[in-house]
Amino acid sequence: MSGDLTEHQMELLARVLQHGGALASPFGHPGEDSLLEEVLEDIDTLEARGLLSVDRTRGSDEPERIALTQEGYDALGMT
Repeated sequence: MSGDLTEHQMELLARVLQHGGALASPFGHPGEDSLLEEVLEDIDTLEARGLLSVDRTRGSDEPERIALTQEGYDALGMT
């Protein structure tokens, strides 16, 4: 499954793994990551594929916390 993920999606999954399997917002790096919109799109895509679970801010579609699912660990080869 990981073969059909983009490099940015794999990096996002790896970043979540580096933070113990869960990452709270902000997900970009201010000053370095000017691609925040793309990060949000990747989060949506990975959630739809079942690789991430997403807790959203109450009353908003903005992700507040993302966590790897078992499928996300599998995509990273962490079975």
